[in-house]
Amino acid sequence: MKVGNCAFPDDALFDVENGTWVRLQGGTAVVGVTSVLGWLSGRLTAVSFKERGRLYQRGKGLGTVEGPRHFEVVRSPLTGTAVDFNAELTGRPWLVNKDPYGAAWFAKVRPAALEEEAGVLLDAGAAAAALGEKIAQLRVRCFDEFPDVEMFEVGSGCSAVLVRLNDIVSKAEVGTVVHVVSDEPTAWIEMVRWSDQTGQALVETREEKPLTHFLVKKVTEWKTA
Repeated sequence: MKVGNCAFPDDALFDVENGTWVRLQGGTAVVGVTSVLGWLSGRLTAVSFKERGRLYQRGKGLGTVEGPRHFEVVRSPLTGTAVDFNAELTGRPWLVNKDPYGAAWFAKVRPAALEEEAGVLLDAGAAAAALGEKIAQLRVRCFDEFPDVEMFEVGSGCSAVLVRLNDIVSKAEVGTVVHVVSDEPTAWIEMVRWSDQTGQALVETREEKPLTHFLVKKVTEWKTA
């Protein structure tokens, strides 16, 4: 489900206070950070972990994440022993932005007091109101996909924007997402035409007058617009 345009999967439980999610798998709790943190922080540049094998109380730090706009301690949603950390995040911290509920899980914890603490974990529906308040409080803006490149083109004509976009997308890897912000009234017409001509995906369009936001994704090899 989505709250304030931010994604929260139905198969996870949420600790709104600590900004984390949990999936219970047998006797292990897989823990990660919510999509809100990624959008708040910007493209993450560093992830660090505490020690395996230690008992961490609920609310105590399992590690940290850092981006250009925000530094955050990742706090355990449950009291338990940390049995594993996601080492892949040390070399690819931006996975937290791209796939917070999948490849970017943060830690695996063996709960020590699950019955006593289970009440703080809410499914997406039950947590929706509190999550919405948190998103509004932090002024977080989420989109359907996290961009690899930002193009703020306020005051630029459509032709100039498309020239720059062509240059970026033609050199990028397939899968790259570009966020284009324009104040041109007819930008959406040009972006739809550009998508049709180049074969690249227009993932999302959002109007926030006087600006329009576009998410473009390179989905195929480049052909000239």
